[in-house]
Amino acid sequence: VLGIHGLIPPRFKTQEEQLELCRLSVARYEEDLNKYIYLMGLQDRNERLFYRFMSENVDTLMPIVYTPTVGLACQKYGMIYRRPRGLFITIHDKGHIYDVLKNWPEQDVRAIVV
Repeated sequence: VLGIHGLIPPRFKTQEEQLELCRLSVARYEEDLNKYIYLMGLQDRNERLFYRFMSENVDTLMPIVYTPTVGLACQKYGMIYRRPRGLFITIHDKGHIYDVLKNWPEQDVRAIVV
C-alpha cells in the first residue's frame, strides 16, 4: 500500500537496541575524527537517536563533537563533507538575501548562527 516494502529494515529495533549499536560503533573507532564522522552521519540519519545518544554520553562525546575534535573536522571539512545542514548565504547574494531566506522551509526560526 505504501510502496516501501524492501526499502526499510525488516525488523523493528527499540531505541535502547539502537543506542547499544551506537555505543559499539563509536567504540570501534580509535581516532576521534572518525568518531566525529560517525556521529555526524548518525545525526543526518536519525536526529532523535543522535540527541538521545549525546545526552546520555555527554562526558565522553562532547570532546568529539566540540573542542578539540571539531577544530580538526573544520580543517578537514572538504574530506569529510556529508550533507548540507543550514542555509548558505554568500557575498554573491547581496541585494537578494530575502529571496534566499524565503527558501528556508521553516517559518518559526528562533536562532541564527553565523
